Amino acid sequence: MRRLLFRPRLRRFCLGLFALGLVLGLWLGQPRGPVQAADARQLVQLGVDRYQAGRYLAALEPWQQAYTAYKTVQDLPALAIVSENLARAYQQMGQTSQEVHYWEQAIQTVRSLGERDRLGRLYTEQAQAYSRLGQHRRAIAILCGAAPDSACRSDSALALAAGDPLGQVAALGSLGEAYRASGNLVAARLYLERGDRLTGELQNPTLEGALANSLGNVLASQAISTYRRADQAAVRSVRPEEAQQLRAEADSYNRQAIDRFQTAAGLDQAPAAQIQTQLSLVAAHQRAEDAAAAAAARRQAQALLDQMPDSQAKAFAAIRLADLAIEQPGLAPGGEAVALLTQALAIGEAIQNPRVISFAQGKLGHLDELAGRYEAALDKTQQARLAADQDLAARDSLYRWEWQAGRIYQAQGNRAGATQAYAQAVALLEQIRSDILSANRDLQFDFRDTVEPIYREYAALNLKAVPQQQLLKQEAAAFEELEKALTTLDSLKVAELQSYFANDCVIVPAQARADEVGQSTDTAVFSTAISADRLTVIASLPDGSKKIAQTSQSADQIADVINRYRISLERGIREYRFDQRAAQELYELLVAPFAPNLTDVKTLVFVNDGLLRSVPMAALYDGGQYLVEKFAIATTPSLTLTAPDKVERDTLSALLLGVSEASQVPPDRPFSPLPAVETELEVVSQRLPNSKVLLNEEFSIGSLKQSLADQDYRILHMATHGTFGFSPDENFVVVGAKQTSGEYNQTLTISELDQLIRDVSDPSREPIELLTLTACETAIGDNRSTLGLAGVAVRAGVRSAIATLWSVSDESTAELIAGFYDRLQDPSLTKAEALQQAQLAMLDSDSAVRRHPYRWAPFILIGNWL
Repeated sequence: MRRLLFRPRLRRFCLGLFALGLVLGLWLGQPRGPVQAADARQLVQLGVDRYQAGRYLAALEPWQQAYTAYKTVQDLPALAIVSENLARAYQQMGQTSQEVHYWEQAIQTVRSLGERDRLGRLYTEQAQAYSRLGQHRRAIAILCGAAPDSACRSDSALALAAGDPLGQVAALGSLGEAYRASGNLVAARLYLERGDRLTGELQNPTLEGALANSLGNVLASQAISTYRRADQAAVRSVRPEEAQQLRAEADSYNRQAIDRFQTAAGLDQAPAAQIQTQLSLVAAHQRAEDAAAAAAARRQAQALLDQMPDSQAKAFAAIRLADLAIEQPGLAPGGEAVALLTQALAIGEAIQNPRVISFAQGKLGHLDELAGRYEAALDKTQQARLAADQDLAARDSLYRWEWQAGRIYQAQGNRAGATQAYAQAVALLEQIRSDILSANRDLQFDFRDTVEPIYREYAALNLKAVPQQQLLKQEAAAFEELEKALTTLDSLKVAELQSYFANDCVIVPAQARADEVGQSTDTAVFSTAISADRLTVIASLPDGSKKIAQTSQSADQIADVINRYRISLERGIREYRFDQRAAQELYELLVAPFAPNLTDVKTLVFVNDGLLRSVPMAALYDGGQYLVEKFAIATTPSLTLTAPDKVERDTLSALLLGVSEASQVPPDRPFSPLPAVETELEVVSQRLPNSKVLLNEEFSIGSLKQSLADQDYRILHMATHGTFGFSPDENFVVVGAKQTSGEYNQTLTISELDQLIRDVSDPSREPIELLTLTACETAIGDNRSTLGLAGVAVRAGVRSAIATLWSVSDESTAELIAGFYDRLQDPSLTKAEALQQAQLAMLDSDSAVRRHPYRWAPFILIGNWL
């Protein structure tokens, strides 16, 4: 039951657009009254009267006339006031671009007047507007412009508010919300708690309520994220106690969120603020499976809605109430949701807001779709499309209505209409994907329900026209459909990485696709896709031909085989014999259908999907041989993120870093010693004489940065504990040096490593060719953590990476890595072939321990394999 409650919904798109949690405009000011010249003064007052009556559109005309009059005579104090008033009116109407324009006009005027406190408040309101546009980094720069543990820039909103307690709270609250929206919950909580402490001194219920609501939002975000992790752990079913522990942690966050929301609800706040609190309470009570409390909060929200004047905030509150009514367990979509959406539509038309009209019409169409009223659904969906196309600010919703139209056409049996609509949805997503994934942190976690299905459903439509198990040449009629499906599935893989890394990563496609194999004419590229009811494998062969194989097994069945394979490999830590059954099952699914077409192939490159990223292809078994005995093997996160060209290898200089001692990272997470690391670095340094070694305390972030600045290195080798986790900030390696406190080891995230590399990079220097990470690991069956590993080369800014899927901290690591570096210096071998030869050397060992794939299989080559 609970998992259904947490299944992400489209409602979070509109929630993020109208409810950032803090209604700071209510604190910092209302439209101001008469100033200066009589005619202009009357115009200003007329606008104020209309605004206070909720007639925001009507308020614009007299204010714009007054603005022109004051600008003509250069009455700067009056001009600043009218600019603020216009910004607030456009804010209420949801026309954020216009709002930003007038905040900028007010800021320029007030800056010339030298009013420091007022300037700080205006910066805060401008930052909120940028947050509503999804530009959270820009908002953070305006509000502070420095890292959370540093002093803010002197011209930032928070610094300017030093003598203005109300302005300080507003800036702190806005900064906390911007960090929350961008996914940095630690920083969000830091600033919100600072603001909360200040409100105690001011004794202002509006401030206290807003801060309590925002802190509740942070706790709710932590609850939602932890519930998702618990769900993934439960699906893995490898360590049931992990899922139970995570669920208990999520329940705790959710209870704390409810406490904060209830505190906010008990304070005297305007309806616009209270309704956000009640809507948050509905969702939190639903997560807690407290239907009675959720229903009570929903009724309270409805009562508050009736008190609000028509505005964008009211319209999106009505839309969210409709979503909550649809999601309420035990209630079928019906009259309540239709009435709320109809109300939102009327408001959108009244305030001329295309975004509101688009969402209201689209969701009404979705209700018709659910009821099987397809003609009515198509009509409303078309109206949603037209509204979304009217305004750039509304166009990010257009792809979902194209998707909705595609689903409806498919239900009607109209394949041509469905294909056209899906193609348009994917094309629109490709244009705006980076923006929406960076702007909406919830969407990064909701990706599999809100974005991923569009790509998979469109690919499935194209694949219906492709014959199975047939070699297709480029001139074949079905080749184009197969190519469309392959391109769509690969776009999905790039989108997944963009979702995972969000605004922390700029993903730039390569000039050539990996299956256009460049200088390597003996390479086949395998692209896999796991959908709800089947496994799809598409092989791109050296001569340009392609072939598809599909297996009708559910995603759960495929996951079971993958997890059994991984578990059987990891048992090698204590068992000498390898159970090859799961390895052979996976071989039959992935490689066997193409075996007759691989006679002249030397290298297989896998572009894997989902859990397949968490297992090594090298140890797949055909009944007589491991796959690595027949092919060199590499993996890449996407066809378009690896350039298939070979770089000349001159002297392979290396920077070797390692931690052999026991270590500990916050919050009290211990890592065991790695005594074999010292041997590993010694052996590798002998193989690569132009190398530098930093071990234990010598290995600090500072020494790494200095070493990269002092000399060009082609290889960066790290022998230390590392993890790839649920979110990018959990992708880190443990550093030997301690933090300032001396209690914990430093940690280096992959994004921080990328920044270090970028800081010392310029066209005159040799780039880092290879990043090697030994003793790192990914969790069994964790879909999101495998994204971090798949994208490590892309994220770290290097051409290739060698990483381990689990930690093998013994002498076999040193043996295999040394063998790889030996062979890497042979220009006749590719990187993939060098790794293959090193793995075969262990496989040919007389030792049963070293022959076990547990020792050699977890080393995978990611990125450029040449």
